[in-house]
Amino acid sequence: MTENATGSLVKLSERATTWLARGGSVGLAAMMFLTLFDVVGRAFDHPIVGTVELTELIMGTMIYLGVGYTTFYRGHIRVDILITALRPRVQAILDFFTIAIGVGFIATITWQLFIKAQSRFTNGDVTSIWELPDWPVAYVMAIGSILMATSLILHLILTARSIATGKPYSVGKPSELIG
Repeated sequence: MTENATGSLVKLSERATTWLARGGSVGLAAMMFLTLFDVVGRAFDHPIVGTVELTELIMGTMIYLGVGYTTFYRGHIRVDILITALRPRVQAILDFFTIAIGVGFIATITWQLFIKAQSRFTNGDVTSIWELPDWPVAYVMAIGSILMATSLILHLILTARSIATGKPYSVGKPSELIG
């Protein structure tokens, strides 16, 4: 893959994951206000019915909208006590295998999420209190996991290039996007 094509993939992935993460942030704000109004309502003996149900739906959506962003910027927890003592090329080889396993794992999760979403759509599953259809949330979760998988595939490509050149790579810092 050429340098320009990889650069385009990085920019596309960055944009997509950033926008979905922003959507997750809106979900977080909605969940916060929902909880706030429910607590205030409880103080006046008028709680919001179905708050737990709505919070669960928002939380599932929020997590999967942000996971691609976290993966893109390699923000997941990493324990590399012994790895840092190795040469950069050896580190890249180990990263390649770790990322490849992650791609397989996330691809399986994504596939199962789509199966679950289709099942919920076909069965007409709804929430217990407000009877909201829950298949849209399941599809959002599946799409969010696609972005995690594509971010991992991008890192796999960049790690393969790092193995070939012996130089580490970076996709930037999240702080560069703020503003």
